[in-house]
Amino acid sequence: HCISSAASDVYKRQRSASSKTKIESLSKVIKPWFIKSRKGFYMFKKIVLLLTVISISLFIQPASASTHAKSLKNLGMNEIMFAQSMAPHPQQAIELSNMALKNSSNSEVKKLAKAIISAQVREMAQLKYWLTATKSSMNMDHDMGMSGMLPKSSLTTLKKLKGGKFDTVFLQSMIAHHEGALEMVSMLDGTKNSEAKKIAADIRMGQSAEITLMKKLLAKSK
Repeated sequence: HCISSAASDVYKRQRSASSKTKIESLSKVIKPWFIKSRKGFYMFKKIVLLLTVISISLFIQPASASTHAKSLKNLGMNEIMFAQSMAPHPQQAIELSNMALKNSSNSEVKKLAKAIISAQVREMAQLKYWLTATKSSMNMDHDMGMSGMLPKSSLTTLKKLKGGKFDTVFLQSMIAHHEGALEMVSMLDGTKNSEAKKIAADIRMGQSAEITLMKKLLAKSK
């Protein structure tokens, strides 16, 4: 037992010495850097501050559950059906706009495409959140039809076009696409859900303005 205890003490001393050696070696590398460079020291402080902020945000995050609960208040069947039928709409708008960024040579058309992508990404996220939060299917069990959606054959044709020809067909297609969205958003008329009211207002205002702009760009291209 005494031998075992002695061996244990030797092991502890060796382990302590090893750890001390590693720390001293590390300090030889780090210490001169901090001493010679004030920038390094301030950078270190910034990193510590950033990690602190991230840690705090992780603790605060669960509090947003009440906000989510409020956002789902008065979310009924109409809103869910709208989300299910509308979800593919922004997906196709993003697909069309990505084509414009690649195939168009018109800076105004490309700027429009970027704006459409930004708005449609937010819209799609909102619709998917409603469906996920209510544990609803991402698609409708029956096909109600989606106004303004392009068939696959039209998408295939559009992909092959370039320059001015592409711009004309893209603008015509996107105008029809947006007009379809304006028809579908009528499903939210009378909604009592605050988020549904906002998304309906955003779609009407944003896509109406984009339709006006696209008609002007279309007139220029002729």
